[in-house]
Amino acid sequence: MIPSAHEYHLKGCFAFSAAVVALVLAIAVATTYAAWKSDTAHVAPTGYHGDPDRGKTLIGTYGCPSCHTVGGATPRGQVGPPLDGIASRSYIAGRFANDEIWMTEWLQHPQRLRPGTAMPDLNVGERDARDLAAYLATLR
Repeated sequence: MIPSAHEYHLKGCFAFSAAVVALVLAIAVATTYAAWKSDTAHVAPTGYHGDPDRGKTLIGTYGCPSCHTVGGATPRGQVGPPLDGIASRSYIAGRFANDEIWMTEWLQHPQRLRPGTAMPDLNVGERDARDLAAYLATLR
């Protein structure tokens, strides 16, 4: 049996409607994901007391990309370890637990904690160290 013009029209309308629904759903999912990602991108884990957004700014202020790779920042240093994914690592400098206390201490006094390390003392204050630690804790 040959389908009528009306049946072809209904089939076309259904296909078009399904495509529109799929497109709207895809846009909604993408928008929701983007909003979620932007909301959680710089939220420090529980237990961190610094401001991760300020810490991100301080990465440039202290010149961290001169020695480390940090996201898309330039220059892309080759002296220290990459900071991307640092929050997933268990240890700082191979010795200290990767938590707020040790990270803050490391940022302030790397030469005291590990004499001779390539990480220089940059005279990082307590507040800056906490903010930097909070930002680094978001880099998974």
